[in-house]
Amino acid sequence: MRWKVPYIMIFFCLFSLIIPDIAFAENTQKTLEACVYFFYGQGCPHCARVEPYLETLEKIYPGIKIHRFEIYNNRTNLQLLMKYFDAYNVSDYERGVPVVFLVNKYFVGDKPILDHLLDAIKENNVSACPTLEKQTEVKKAVTGPASTVEQRFGTISMLTVIGAALVDSINPCAIAVLLILLSTLLVTGERKRALKAGIAFTISIYIVYFLFGLGLFSALQITGLSYWFYKFIGLLAIIIGILNIKDFFKYGAGGFVMEIPKKWRPSLQRLLRSVTSPIGAFFMGFLVCLFELPCTGGPYIFVLGLLAEKTTRLMATPILLIYNLFFILPLIIITLFVFWGFTTVEKAKAWKERNIRLLHLIAGLIMVALGVIVMSGLV
Repeated sequence: MRWKVPYIMIFFCLFSLIIPDIAFAENTQKTLEACVYFFYGQGCPHCARVEPYLETLEKIYPGIKIHRFEIYNNRTNLQLLMKYFDAYNVSDYERGVPVVFLVNKYFVGDKPILDHLLDAIKENNVSACPTLEKQTEVKKAVTGPASTVEQRFGTISMLTVIGAALVDSINPCAIAVLLILLSTLLVTGERKRALKAGIAFTISIYIVYFLFGLGLFSALQITGLSYWFYKFIGLLAIIIGILNIKDFFKYGAGGFVMEIPKKWRPSLQRLLRSVTSPIGAFFMGFLVCLFELPCTGGPYIFVLGLLAEKTTRLMATPILLIYNLFFILPLIIITLFVFWGFTTVEKAKAWKERNIRLLHLIAGLIMVALGVIVMSGLV
């Protein structure tokens, strides 16, 4: 019995030390208050990583109120987000989702939110909600992947997008298809009809490629495959580049070129020669895309994989619009030059045939460079 007394005393000493900590934790859980505005996009992978964390905070700390605003499908919420960005003096390159706003503080990106939000709540511990009044003393927020991408979009990423688009634009496939269409319509001698048909055809290509890109981008994010696809696109770009460089040194070696498959070309030519009006040219553009995708889709898929992992749909949409503008630029130039008489379809065809190997070389070198940039982690 003599040996039990010290053990009892030790037990009570430890218990007396633990009780205050438990009481403090319970008190913190009850008194911790915050009003958080969480802006996210449905299908955004970075947003999906933040949502479970916010749900956990709400369960552990009843005083924390999370107000959610989805912006991809709700224009009102998007406009509200823009107003908060303005009120909190958020720079253009930082703007993106996921983002959370507290009183006088904000965090952009999944990692900053996961790492710093709770500490910021404990520091402020106020129930007031963020307001749209112009903030004069916003504490510097920690930003992560979402904002970093916007910064890079102004330098490396923008060059990457334009570079890949230029590879697409000088691809012989689209140029050859347009020349066949123009030569068919110019047989009648109606230059204005040929101009309208060329523009209608080009607009159709633009619409189809944009919608295809937006659809694939959304599918990659919703299915959660964007991360793995991003890991693969660097290698994909290098493979596409090497195949194009092969066409410079040994054009058609093994019966394969990075163009429309030869066995498809007769059917495509028959379809194009059946076009007699701008309306027909417009609808033919939709069909022609099925022939072009195998040879022009590589750079586009490369960019889509990059965007799906690194950006949100809100950011990707204008980037895809810019990409496809560069993609159709040579088609517009050729159509206008033929209409104004600066060149003829025959001369354009001859130029394409003379430089087809060089076009493949340029495309190949750019794609290899983009692949190396991605695999080295620079973008």
